[in-house]
Amino acid sequence: MSRQLILDMASSQNGVKESPANSNKTIYGQWYGLDGVKWCCIFVSWVYHHAGHSLESIDRPKGYQSCQSGFNFWKRNNCIVKKPQPGDIVLYDWTGNGICDHTGIFVKWMDPEKTVLQAWEGNTAQGNDSDGGQVMLRERKKNLVKAFVTPIALKEELPSFLNDILEKGDIGSDVTVLQKMLYDLDFKITVDGFFGSETENIIKQFQQMHSLSVTGIVTPELLGVIQEEVSSPAIPEKRITSGAFLKKGDSGNVVVSIQHALNSLGINPVLEEDGVFGNDTLAAVKAFQQKKNLKPDGIVGPATFAALGLKEV
Repeated sequence: MSRQLILDMASSQNGVKESPANSNKTIYGQWYGLDGVKWCCIFVSWVYHHAGHSLESIDRPKGYQSCQSGFNFWKRNNCIVKKPQPGDIVLYDWTGNGICDHTGIFVKWMDPEKTVLQAWEGNTAQGNDSDGGQVMLRERKKNLVKAFVTPIALKEELPSFLNDILEKGDIGSDVTVLQKMLYDLDFKITVDGFFGSETENIIKQFQQMHSLSVTGIVTPELLGVIQEEVSSPAIPEKRITSGAFLKKGDSGNVVVSIQHALNSLGINPVLEEDGVFGNDTLAAVKAFQQKKNLKPDGIVGPATFAALGLKEV
């Protein structure tokens, strides 16, 4: 087993970009069998495979495509570690909501206090950490890390798997939580805590939509895919409630639409579309307002909404 082979393989891909831009199409997706989707996990899976340490079958036989799915799998198999070694996997949680947003391959600590790490990552860029379209060597603060993982591929013995699934016939609060998440994803489901035919059929729909094995059974890995999708802010329609004023400290889907509009209009640096109106978004709004001869106060009111092309209702 050579961890250095993993790092060397990742390094060999430095600067590789998806093609065409903003398409999520890569050689990694072609290899994985699921191209045109966010590919940070797929990149890690590709690197491990080509370094001779193929990852365990998580979302698909060739590895994982969902960060939260990977976390759930490795947590139940006792693969989470506190002291990472070069070549281990790192999972990030940008907003501190408990759901993994991005992944990479740990290289080393950058300081004696071990507060900043270096990692190889796919589908990243300055200003767009989780969907930037490029392979890069990044530096990250430890407080953004959800977990470090020594995958089964780097362990000598395979752990025993836990029978930790939800399936037709199950009853209880875990089923209720699952149904609530599916309801939040706009599935027409009865939230009653009973895993009946309705829930099974919706799970099959979800699996088919995400190119997963259609079983109707919810494994911890599938639950991770569902959790990750629920936590991802969607781009809402370009229609804003009349009289809305957004400012620093606000959050939500309307802030996502503002960030998305600014990025679409070529704001530099590119904003992370995370739905949080922070300092970067404030600076971008002020710069945009000044360019459009609006009062550069950093508050997004009706005039700024209109200039951004966001229609009011």
